[in-house]
Amino acid sequence: MSDFRNQISNRIAQTRGDLSQAAATGDDYLVEVSLGELEALTRIAVEHDLPIDGAEEDLASYGLALPASGVPSLPAQA
Repeated sequence: MSDFRNQISNRIAQTRGDLSQAAATGDDYLVEVSLGELEALTRIAVEHDLPIDGAEEDLASYGLALPASGVPSLPAQA
């Protein structure tokens, strides 16, 4: 496993833990900060085809989708 993959995986795991703790203690501000960080980290992971175990469920529980890879394509114009 590459160092980059290890670092991203570890940061995602830490952020998921922070999110869980913030939710358990009712710290709404830390929940929002953790969600933002988790979204950013999962976007990086998706862009580099790295596995992101558990992050999708955490984001979904707050009504957020897993970030898509790359720039979305625009519909063809007639």
